[in-house]
Amino acid sequence: MAVAQQELTVRGEQVERVFINFRDNKYIVNRKYQRKLIWTIEEKQKFIDSIIQGYPIPIILLAEPLGRQDGSLEIIDGMQRMNAITSFIANEFSVDGGYFDLNTFATTKDLLDRGVIEQKTPILERVRCLAIASYPVPLSIYEAAHQDAVEEVFRRINSGGRQLSRQELRAAGATNAFADCVRKISARVRGDTSNSDLLQLSEMRKISITNKDLEYGISADNVFWVSNGILSKDQLRQSRDEEMVADLVAYMISEEPVASRTELFDDYYGATFPMTAASKGRFDTIDQAIRKRSPELVDLDYQRVQDALVLILSQAKKTFLGLIFPNGHGGNPVPRYFQAVFLAFHNLIVERGMQVSDSAGLIARLTDSGKDIPNQDGGKWGAENRRNSVDSVVGWIQGYFEDDKNPDPAKVHWVTKFQNLLTNSLTEQAAYDFKQGFFTLSDNPSFDENSFNKIMETCAAIANIGKGHKGYVLVGVAENAETAARVQEVFGSKPHSYGGFHVTGVQHEAECAGKNLDQMFQDITDRIGRSALSEPLKSYVNSYLKCVQYYDKTVFVFEILGQDAPSHWNGKWPERQGAQVKEVSADRMGALFERFK
Repeated sequence: MAVAQQELTVRGEQVERVFINFRDNKYIVNRKYQRKLIWTIEEKQKFIDSIIQGYPIPIILLAEPLGRQDGSLEIIDGMQRMNAITSFIANEFSVDGGYFDLNTFATTKDLLDRGVIEQKTPILERVRCLAIASYPVPLSIYEAAHQDAVEEVFRRINSGGRQLSRQELRAAGATNAFADCVRKISARVRGDTSNSDLLQLSEMRKISITNKDLEYGISADNVFWVSNGILSKDQLRQSRDEEMVADLVAYMISEEPVASRTELFDDYYGATFPMTAASKGRFDTIDQAIRKRSPELVDLDYQRVQDALVLILSQAKKTFLGLIFPNGHGGNPVPRYFQAVFLAFHNLIVERGMQVSDSAGLIARLTDSGKDIPNQDGGKWGAENRRNSVDSVVGWIQGYFEDDKNPDPAKVHWVTKFQNLLTNSLTEQAAYDFKQGFFTLSDNPSFDENSFNKIMETCAAIANIGKGHKGYVLVGVAENAETAARVQEVFGSKPHSYGGFHVTGVQHEAECAGKNLDQMFQDITDRIGRSALSEPLKSYVNSYLKCVQYYDKTVFVFEILGQDAPSHWNGKWPERQGAQVKEVSADRMGALFERFK
């Protein structure tokens, strides 16, 4: 059989040029197969020291995906090394007690002069900084590469599994429906979702989990699994949370209870080698099961159960561990106990179409319930033992549930999903905007017509990012702490804080206007219909407008989708430049329409 020849360019590129390309957003990370940033500061320092000493470093493999027009390169292997280089140059950490001298080359000096990067002290000797800047980083560029080939290369490179955890190795390049669904659910629960699978390398720190002495965007202590005592920080860094989700999803979609066993996870991902007939059978069965339910509904099923649990824990003012083991559990995480409770909730909410009817009673019954949940010790958890644990929990909590009078498989409380939207805005500011509400914050508040017009203009600007590009305007989220404080001063409504965001809600505005939320929703949809927003965007925004509940706050979510052609508002053609809305000038109209070809 003939083998297709692949263009492969190998070259050495100086650290200075690598940093310039990084600042120009030339390096892309594909989250379908790439890990989060996980190197410790010691690993980064040791790597930079190798460069200072002039030692050879492993080659970094990049891909130029077929059809990519912007000149960006996808990192197949070497993301941790690339981040170590660029973050050291940017003064994010020191080596041998010294920080990189930003006066070493023109690009960093310009960033220093403009105040983009601050020079930290003490400064590393100039001779060592020059050695770093001129070091030739070995790069291999896989040109005109098909995406499936890129993912297969990643899997093969990491098949030794010495640095990847077992779960990361399973997920590397796995593209079946099961793996994709688990990946998306896991990201939602961790809170490191992004609007796109393709992220600039510079954005990865915003959705990576904080490491010792490395301040990334997500604190491990605040991630659901760790904050609730279900998994440890080390288990989170090893992607055991994703293994947990895979375990739960497999049970949720299987016709009969399935065991919890490492070998089964390998089969679900198609990661068993060599693949036996039994392994292939399990791979096909799990994939067909998720397609039968549909990945979208499985995702929603999980969210419904997750949010029901989050709301119960919020009302109880307890962590999961603190609720079921008030006197502690020897400092140990409780993954199997969580599975039993989660799957019991799934049985009642999803399979039986019920909802919580007595949350106070349910909290009381779950309190100190860990001793009542049958739990099998050891590495494997048999199917029957697992079923017994779940059935046991169902038996003593079902009395606190009732039939859902309005069953809707897509009904989600928007706790997890809303938090994901807030997090996504960190990596793609242009596609998100926030407004504290629809009313002015004067001593005599009233509907703010000017602000509403800006919302409509922003919808057009976000739609003009490009065809099919999705974004959101969230009304009921203050732009800053000062605005949130003013909302509380004017309306007496205390904001709910999450990840640096201040959720104010809008129900206090409805009360101020003497309306209920349904009347307010109708008023907003009428205003959208009368607005100067162009069609078909206007109809899309109106059709997908949502009034969602986030804990005790009601937020309006304007969903925007780039149409087949540019959108306009009131005779203007707006666009997003970062977080700002600017009118497209006459000389740039051609470039605007070019995005929609």
